[in-house]
Amino acid sequence: MPRVHKFGGTSVDGSERLKALAAIIRDQDDRSVVVVSAMAGVSNELSGLVDAATIKGDAASPDPSAILAALRQRHLDALYEIVEGEAGRASVAARIDEIFDSAIQLLNEGPGREAGRFGDQLMAIGEDLVVELTVVALRAEGVPAAVLDAREIVWTNSDFGAAVPDFESIRKLVPSSILPLVEEGLVPVVQGFIGSEPGGTTTTLGRGGSDFTATLLAAALGSPEVVLWTDVDGIHSADPGLVGESRVVSDVGSEEAVELSYFGARVVHPAAAKHVIASDLPLRVKNSFAPERPGTLIHSDRGAAAAFAAVAHKTDVALIRVKAFPTALAYGFLARVFGVLGRHGVPVDLVATSHSSTAFTVDRDEDLSEVRRALSVFSEVDVLEDVATVTVVGRGMLREPGIDALVFWSVEKTPVYLISQASDVSISFVVDEAEAPELVRRLHLSLIELKERAREEEPSKEVAASKQGDRR
Repeated sequence: MPRVHKFGGTSVDGSERLKALAAIIRDQDDRSVVVVSAMAGVSNELSGLVDAATIKGDAASPDPSAILAALRQRHLDALYEIVEGEAGRASVAARIDEIFDSAIQLLNEGPGREAGRFGDQLMAIGEDLVVELTVVALRAEGVPAAVLDAREIVWTNSDFGAAVPDFESIRKLVPSSILPLVEEGLVPVVQGFIGSEPGGTTTTLGRGGSDFTATLLAAALGSPEVVLWTDVDGIHSADPGLVGESRVVSDVGSEEAVELSYFGARVVHPAAAKHVIASDLPLRVKNSFAPERPGTLIHSDRGAAAAFAAVAHKTDVALIRVKAFPTALAYGFLARVFGVLGRHGVPVDLVATSHSSTAFTVDRDEDLSEVRRALSVFSEVDVLEDVATVTVVGRGMLREPGIDALVFWSVEKTPVYLISQASDVSISFVVDEAEAPELVRRLHLSLIELKERAREEEPSKEVAASKQGDRR
């Protein structure tokens, strides 16, 4: 079965990166399917247009015509640098114009449009443009390729902006659509991030959803591996900007990857990491700027030995502490709290509870005014905004004696607002945002660096002992 390769925004950002993509696929030993994101920054530009065209827009919003014209020229420039001669460019240039004409038509529909439906249709043009450029780049490298529209094979529900895939339909549609192209010797090139609902209207899987697309296709095909091509060498043991001694993790369990994706290591989309677990699918993260480097392999971690993998941190977090009024009954308190959060669509990252109080973290950019008002009806509410989460991720943290002691020894000098450990693969701390960088460095030193140094020194000790025995 073909291997699925997904290329992110920085890996398709202009003609040189598209040529590099084509060279990577040309050099593969097995058959390939390619999934692409929009060029770097394009989704942000389109999101701004969506906001400006709906109730979020204001008088200071940028001119959509100017933005679309600049995006059009950016993609045409890439085309002209990939393909020499007007004859080879004409059909793709016409397709680019067609995509932008449809975007202008969408924007001119005026008020009263359904925001979610409109937004997904406009957001999709970034990927629609890149598949066209990817095909011509592959052909220029002598690799036969064809566009396969994701709308034909990634069916979803109608939750615009965060559509849920119809897994059963995808399992049937993907092989019947992709394998005939592969058998003809073609490389199918598919848009990431987008799909279609039962009426045929474009949907999107949420920001970063191209990773999810790649794992959906790979699982349906029974691919040997998914390769996510990015601009980093793989998953790091900590943010290199904070920890100079951080390293690329050679392999990590799929459950660990899920935790890392949620708590700060944004290399793999959480939905993709979860799908790796569900489908038992190996996934490799590699650097398209240095394709010779091995990257990080994400795999099933069943039966793996206990080990620390990484220390992740997440800023822009708010901690909400809720305590029931003394006159309120403790019975049903937590249900009321999380009922409020559910009704307002506020997702929770970490949580700690007692019979009459709870504390939890949410993204700081969530609008909490209505939530706070609803909670205040039956409880005291305190919100801390200048906090961060620091999460230690590794295998066997519950089953291996002494692991928690090592973690808490590193944390003992840092004031902690909340501790959360609900699984065998992670333990998280909520601390002041200013304290987070030093805590990350301290945890990385004690849990990862010192252990690695000890392992490196062990063989030399064995050699020295052997020589001493020989002298005797």
